[in-house]
Amino acid sequence: MIISSILLSGAQINYEMSKGSIEIKARGYGMRYPDEMPIITEEEVGR
Repeated sequence: MIISSILLSGAQINYEMSKGSIEIKARGYGMRYPDEMPIITEEEVGR
């Protein structure tokens, strides 16, 4: 464990993602922009 700790202490992990890849991942989780959602008015709610 000591040897692996020494070897891994020098490793750097880069978690940077481009804006495009973040948006693709978020859309996969269900993210939508407000202009893509239907607008529900009070009249439609009362129906």
